[in-house]
Amino acid sequence: MEFKFKARSPEGKIVEGVIQGDSQDAAVATMRERGMMPITLTRSGREKGGESFREILHRMGSVPLRDKVIFFRQLATMIKAGVTLGNALNILVDQTKNPRLADSIRRVKMAVDGGFSLSGALRTRAEFSTLMVSIVSAGEEGGKLDESLDRLATFLERQDELRRKIVSAVTYPAVVILFAFFILYILVTVVMPRFSQVFRGLNVPLPTLTVQVFNFSEWMAEFWYIPLLAVLLFGVAVSMLAKNKDTKPAMDAMKLRLPMVGDIFFKSAMARSNRTLASLVDSGVPILKSLEMTAEVTDNAVIGKAYTSLRDAARKGASLGDTAKNIPVFPVMIAHMMKVGEETGQLETMLDKVAGWFEMELDEKIKRLTSILEPVLIIFVGGIVALVALAIFTPIVTAIQTMM
Repeated sequence: MEFKFKARSPEGKIVEGVIQGDSQDAAVATMRERGMMPITLTRSGREKGGESFREILHRMGSVPLRDKVIFFRQLATMIKAGVTLGNALNILVDQTKNPRLADSIRRVKMAVDGGFSLSGALRTRAEFSTLMVSIVSAGEEGGKLDESLDRLATFLERQDELRRKIVSAVTYPAVVILFAFFILYILVTVVMPRFSQVFRGLNVPLPTLTVQVFNFSEWMAEFWYIPLLAVLLFGVAVSMLAKNKDTKPAMDAMKLRLPMVGDIFFKSAMARSNRTLASLVDSGVPILKSLEMTAEVTDNAVIGKAYTSLRDAARKGASLGDTAKNIPVFPVMIAHMMKVGEETGQLETMLDKVAGWFEMELDEKIKRLTSILEPVLIIFVGGIVALVALAIFTPIVTAIQTMM
C-alpha cells in the first residue's frame, strides 16, 4: 500500500512524501528506520479506491463537542494519575467510540512519538481548534498539563450545555410552526378543493372569504413549489450574506436587533466570549493573545470587533475596564467587573462570574420566550383552522337557508 506522509527529518526539517508499506504500522517502522519522525500518515489518493464504505463514512464523520469533552477529561484524569502521555493516548484510541476522533488521537500519538509536544501534535489536526491548542500549550509551559486539560474539558462542557439550551429553546416553536404549515398545506391542497367542487356544483352564491380561500387553495395546489422555492432562496441568501466577510458585520448587527430573539443572541455571544476569555487567562495564556483569540472564535462580528478594540487598547497599556466603558456593545457591568478584576489580580474570576450571570440571564430569557410563544403558536394554529372552517361552513349554512 502507498501512504502520504509528513515527518520530521533527521536534520529537524518538516518533509512530505510518499512511502510504501504492507500496513500503516509497517510504513511507520520504515520511516523510523530512515531516521524520520512521523507526524501524519494517510493512504494516498491512488489507494483510496480500496477504501470500504465504512472507512469513507468514518473519514467524513464529524466530532461532536461532547466527545471532545470526554477525551480531554479522561486524558487529564490519566495524566494526573501518573499514566504517561503515550500510554494515555493509546488507551483513548482503543476506547473512543467516534471513529474520526479515534483516528485523530492515533495520529496525535504518532506525532508525539515523533518528538512533538501534545499541543504541537493537536495543532496538526483540524478537529482541535486554536483555542484548545493554546490552553494545552499554556499548561505544558506552566508544568500543569493535567489542570489545563481538565479546565479545557470544563470550558467545552459549559459551551456544549449553552448550545443545547439554545437548541432546545428553538426546537419546540420550530416543530409547532412546521406542524401548523403542514396542516395548512393539507387543508388548502386536499380538503378545500373538494369542498370547492361541491359548492360550485350547487350554484350557491359564495361569501367573499370562501371565494378567496378557494382561489388560494387552487393556486397552492398548482403552484405549491413557488412558496417552497421562495423560502429556500431566502434561507440560502441569508446564509450567504451571514458568511460573506463584507456583509457579515451588518448581518450580525441586525441579528442583535431582532425583536424577541436579538437579546438571546446577544446574551449567548457574551456568555461564550467571556467564558472563553476567562478560560484562556486562567490557563496562563497572555492577555493580548487571549483577547485576540476570543475575538477570532466569537461567532458575532460586532462582538468580535469589540474584543479586538480591547486588545488594541491593552497593547497600548490602557485598562480593559476603562476601555470597555467606551465600547457600546459592552454592558456597564462588564466594564466594572473587568476593572475590579484588574485591580484585584482576579480578572479570570470576574470574567467567569460575568459569563455565569449571562448564562443565567439567557436561561431565564429562553424560559420567558417559550412561555410567551406557546399560547401565541396555539392561537396561530387555531386561527388557521378556524378560518378554514368559517370559509367552509358559511356557504353550507347559506345553502341550507336557501333550501328552506
